[in-house]
Amino acid sequence: MKNIHQPIKDIMSYYASNLENKSVLEILEKQSIDSEQEAKEVIAFLNLMSDKIAEDSKDNIVVLQQPIHTTDAEKICDVIEDYIEELGYEHLIG
Repeated sequence: MKNIHQPIKDIMSYYASNLENKSVLEILEKQSIDSEQEAKEVIAFLNLMSDKIAEDSKDNIVVLQQPIHTTDAEKICDVIEDYIEELGYEHLIG
């Protein structure tokens, strides 16, 4: 995850905190997914985060000094799912 752009990690951290997801916060802190279980947790989190971003977008919520949009969630999911695929866990994405 070290090569993933910082704004993506920042938004993920914001929502992991917001949704009280300690495992995703730990994964973001160490900047790597080291097991299939961690990959599953991140994928499940992406779904929850996308739902929350959709709500926040409708409510014109500002995240990290910018309005959040559903396109932000799509971009984050694309990047993180590509990363998970590169790790060999593509069978988890569907």
